[in-house]
Amino acid sequence: MKDYEKLSRSYYNKVASRFDYSLDGVFSLPFKKLIAHDLKLDEGAKILDVGSANGKLLDYLSRKQAINGFGLEISENFVAIARQSYPQFSFHQGSALSMPFPKDSFDVLICSASFHHFPNPRQFLKEARRVLKNDGRLVIAEIHLPIFLKYYNQYLDKYNHEGDVKVYSPRELAHLFAISGFELIKKRIILQIQYYELK
Repeated sequence: MKDYEKLSRSYYNKVASRFDYSLDGVFSLPFKKLIAHDLKLDEGAKILDVGSANGKLLDYLSRKQAINGFGLEISENFVAIARQSYPQFSFHQGSALSMPFPKDSFDVLICSASFHHFPNPRQFLKEARRVLKNDGRLVIAEIHLPIFLKYYNQYLDKYNHEGDVKVYSPRELAHLFAISGFELIKKRIILQIQYYELK
């Protein structure tokens, strides 16, 4: 069985220094821009970006209003780059399945183009619930592949060595959110992106 977290850590450590110009970086940029455009935040909100890569999403969000930004990333090379690029935020290396933060820490938790890397999505959602405040929001922007979903997942299972586990349909995500106790606030599907705000 694949160790997906180990594969993700290894792959992103290799591409971290050139991420913005890599296929992954170019593909994930519209996810970040959509979140920065759609997400309404209170001034000074405490935000956790899970799968924060080089920290660019927190920078985008901070251009709209002051935020208290935190990033969690499995790649230590990404963390080092993010800390150097955006010293105003706090970046941590660790697993999304066991977050190094206390209960009730954040107003908003964001997961941008990362959910498909989690080997245990229900554990991630449980952790998200734990670290969010009672009135906190979970924001997920994830890949949308309605036509090729089955074949893409077969490819990931057989050939992918970058830590991708599975891409989910909107129905599958809705089921995961519901059984994890999250209520849907907002949903948008735009081309290759599924966008959800939950509480």
